[in-house]
Amino acid sequence: MATQSFTFTSTAEADGFDGYRTLYAAGSDVTATPAAFGAEVEGYRFGRMNVFERNVSGVEHSRDPARVRRDGFDHFTLQLLRGGSFLGGGPDGERRLAPGDIILFDLTRPQRSRFDAARTVTVSLPRDLVERAAPEARRFHGQVLPEAVSGLLGDLMGSLARRATAATAQTNESTARALAELLAGALGQVRPGDEAAGAILADLRRRRAEAFIEARLHEPSLDADAVARGAALSRSALYRLFEPTGGVAQHIRTRRLERLGAALRNPIETRSITTLTFDHGFASESHCSRAFRATFGLPPGRYRAEMRHPRSSASSVPLPGASAASLMSAWSRTLA
Repeated sequence: MATQSFTFTSTAEADGFDGYRTLYAAGSDVTATPAAFGAEVEGYRFGRMNVFERNVSGVEHSRDPARVRRDGFDHFTLQLLRGGSFLGGGPDGERRLAPGDIILFDLTRPQRSRFDAARTVTVSLPRDLVERAAPEARRFHGQVLPEAVSGLLGDLMGSLARRATAATAQTNESTARALAELLAGALGQVRPGDEAAGAILADLRRRRAEAFIEARLHEPSLDADAVARGAALSRSALYRLFEPTGGVAQHIRTRRLERLGAALRNPIETRSITTLTFDHGFASESHCSRAFRATFGLPPGRYRAEMRHPRSSASSVPLPGASAASLMSAWSRTLA
């Protein structure tokens, strides 16, 4: 089975930066930095694993909470720095990598990365594959894995693109599993300090509260008091856990909207907008419609129509990078 691939070079585009921004439009917001811009990207699809070799300078990628909700990506990425300058992590928690370091990103959480003359290898892996090998991988979002604990993982990542032409369905599957196992081994060698350990404990408590919320999103009476009781947390502890993302009530509303959005995108979902509104825990259709439009930019009915029957572009001239961008978007969707 031939490996799907593409090559993007900014110098080959009429407007190289716009082309690069279009290339990544499906997954991140791209802005320029003061450094001179340049980009070369080679992408490869190995079954349910995507690999990208990049030489990039003068750009910043970001995924804020609104972007995370809108895209609905649910996979992990590993970024290996081969050389140059790379600063990345969760918002306001960026860390500078040294050559040979790897950073782990959970695409369900906000992140930011800055590249200046950076040579990187990025591997995207589906959540189920990663969490079978490393069930707590989500805790390490934005964690830098030094070369001393991730050398074998980095070696395998670096060799993937070089061996793309020899890939088969069988080797793709075994290689993806090997990557996940090596990642699990590297994470097991990370020894968090007191501050990181405290963050991990807070993350466990929040995940317990989130699990309670997920099981009861359909209940209109779900509120902070109910979550505190169900997750065995004090109200003050619960509020501290959710304060960085706008509070408990905001999280409940956001998750209801995300679930409703997924239902509206589902081509086999036939329930009416009214039924879906109440089935997802909203107390009124008008309140739901206003909140949905504020989040997704369209009322629920129009959103359903747009997602299931997207209008073709009126322009016959493709945007710079559009062909490669369509591949990147499709590849990312297959990881869900």
